[in-house]
Amino acid sequence: MIIELKTLDQIDPCQLAYHANEKSISTYLRNTFPYPYTLDHAMSFITHSLQNHGLDFGIVVDGICVGCIGGTLHNDIYVHNCELGYWLNPLYAHHGIMRQAVRLFCQHVFECYHIHKIYAEVFVENKASCRVLEWNHFEKEGYLFEHAYKNFQYHDVIIYSLRRTTWK
Repeated sequence: MIIELKTLDQIDPCQLAYHANEKSISTYLRNTFPYPYTLDHAMSFITHSLQNHGLDFGIVVDGICVGCIGGTLHNDIYVHNCELGYWLNPLYAHHGIMRQAVRLFCQHVFECYHIHKIYAEVFVENKASCRVLEWNHFEKEGYLFEHAYKNFQYHDVIIYSLRRTTWK
């Protein structure tokens, strides 16, 4: 199995739309991630990211785009921080794909940007994402009670981070 991160202009938008169009994917993502996920959504996401020089990549497994990973670069006093986000079609879960994608993404960010810390906010219930981050040496930095409001209920959130100085 070959796992790669490809820029959004290198992926097939139809593959992106197909693999994003799974209800369970949106469960732990922000409300800006729609379901159902259409080709128009994929095209809008790709266009917006490319026009705004977004730090977004397709997760490509054996030539097929099955997920996305990206970072939000911040400014002002947070200028050296990058917020990490990702998703993967559930058919590809439990094969080490996301662990590898996060590793590749962090390597790219630390090598190409003047970033001190990559962090992620994870719903407590999202145990798989917690394991992916911990496998990649992210540390628990904080626990926020009832911090996110999704699907008419509050969710606790764990903040994970990986600093350049502890990156392996």
